[in-house]
Amino acid sequence: MRYWGNRIELTENEHGQVIEENNFIEYDGAVYYLKYLNNDIKGSKGGNSSVFILYTKEADNKEKVIKISNYFRPHRHTPEHIRRRFGRFINEIKVLNDLKEKEKTNIIEIYFNGEIEIEGRIFPYYVMEKADTDLKEYMLAKKDVDSQEKVKFCINVFDAVKELHIEGYYHRDIKPDNIFLFYEDGDEKEKLVWKIGDLGLVADRDKDYDDLGEKIGPFGWLSPEAMNKYLTEKAGLGFDCKIDEKSDIFQLGKLFWFIFQGNVPIGQIRFDDFICQVEHKEILFELINEMLHYSKPRRISADGLEPFVVDLKLAFAV
Repeated sequence: MRYWGNRIELTENEHGQVIEENNFIEYDGAVYYLKYLNNDIKGSKGGNSSVFILYTKEADNKEKVIKISNYFRPHRHTPEHIRRRFGRFINEIKVLNDLKEKEKTNIIEIYFNGEIEIEGRIFPYYVMEKADTDLKEYMLAKKDVDSQEKVKFCINVFDAVKELHIEGYYHRDIKPDNIFLFYEDGDEKEKLVWKIGDLGLVADRDKDYDDLGEKIGPFGWLSPEAMNKYLTEKAGLGFDCKIDEKSDIFQLGKLFWFIFQGNVPIGQIRFDDFICQVEHKEILFELINEMLHYSKPRRISADGLEPFVVDLKLAFAV
């Protein structure tokens, strides 16, 4: 491996092939090798980390995923904003281990974590289970997902986010790419299992790893307060810039809209904008509309969503 352009890259030969013996980690007496998630696109998503597939040469090998911080262990001259990003990665590992210990099965499972030396620098990493696909790819590939199944997705993700909030965490990066899907035993015909992943922006109520005016999350999925932070926080104009549990609710509303309609709502929504063909459209729109209020005091809370979720379950016999 090498550290290049503030990212971790795998070393290759002159033919562009990954050199197996140069790209590995050792953990608990075992050797694990790294390869790209996609050989055609030799990059990895994630602004603060690099992600690869991890495998062994054992007969019962099951591929895993390794996530390596793009920021090495700080020294005394390291700028504060780099320290914050390094701290955010360490916090992600802590949160994942905490949720695993509490047996939160709807969160991507972490297997182990450690540190690796690359070009004299120390980088933290963790290893997690490998999903079959994510919600975005699944919804775009399968045009025949029925309304009942879509409602199940919405309810399951809502329950997972609520569990995070109960434990004192905010995800802050809820989008289809971060909802991972598994097939039991790897068989597509078996029961579908979903889990929330990519906790790289997860926030603890008692800690702050954000820079002043930092963009927290991707455009298109930002809550109003996340956009305020990015655009106005440095100017001190007094707008709400606190990204908390209601910010997750806003992103969750956008996710629900995407599940049913296939696009992302931008701006205030109207019933006429909700053009998908679905039963009980009025119930769904009222729920999503309550989640997408720009004013945080007007935006519904997780507790306030419970009656709507009950109505959904009854309406769609979930």
